[in-house]
Amino acid sequence: MVDNRRIRNGIVVLVGVFFLTACAGSKVSLTQPLAHSPQSISRIAIAPGSGVLGEAISVELFNRGLTVIDSNEATTILARAGLKEFEVTSSQGFAALQEKGIDAVPAAKAVDAKDGTPESASVRITNTSGGHIIAAITWQNGWGGQRGSVMDRVMRKNLSETANEIAGELIKRLNHNY
Repeated sequence: MVDNRRIRNGIVVLVGVFFLTACAGSKVSLTQPLAHSPQSISRIAIAPGSGVLGEAISVELFNRGLTVIDSNEATTILARAGLKEFEVTSSQGFAALQEKGIDAVPAAKAVDAKDGTPESASVRITNTSGGHIIAAITWQNGWGGQRGSVMDRVMRKNLSETANEIAGELIKRLNHNY
């Protein structure tokens, strides 16, 4: 009787270990900038084309104390300078934004899963004074077994959680203490 109970408990523990190791949380990969930017970043403009994830990250950066110019306003600034929105990362685009007091431009690209959650993303922040990348990360959502399973839904982050995690890492990279 005692031996059966021990075997059953051992099997439960073993299954639990396999179950936990089969799941993975989200991953963030950070890049190291070539040189620390002497410029303090306090005012940013979201790059046009950054999509829903870029807008969500901008909200989180705003909540952490940065002044955020949305992508529509950034497009307007570029248009007034005679530029197209894809020219945001050109030297003329940076000059037009810098003239309006914008320190940096975050650009986000995301791959969405079929269920609407972000699958992976890359985000970079480029300063307007020299066009240098001052912070960049790649992010990948967690997973927990079969797509759509209860454990998979528990492990995956939604848009809001993703934006919060990415913004937190970007703020660390920008050396802000908000």
